[in-house]
Amino acid sequence: MGELRVLDRTGDTKLIWDTDKQDEVDAAEAMFNKLTKKGYLAYTVEKGGKKGEQVKKFDPELEKIILSPVVVGG
Repeated sequence: MGELRVLDRTGDTKLIWDTDKQDEVDAAEAMFNKLTKKGYLAYTVEKGGKKGEQVKKFDPELEKIILSPVVVGG
């Protein structure tokens, strides 16, 4: 099982996939690709909620991926 979380101005959207169900994996990968092409950053989350590393390519074996738009301050 994997979980994709999208944090943006609309709130917190969650998409879960089962690695044994290719249609669910495809849907998660499509969302990942769509958002990263728009400039969203993707990160893994390690057990205990600690931030992992930035993800450049979708990997269905990852437990949890968080996507968020780049925040610009000034």
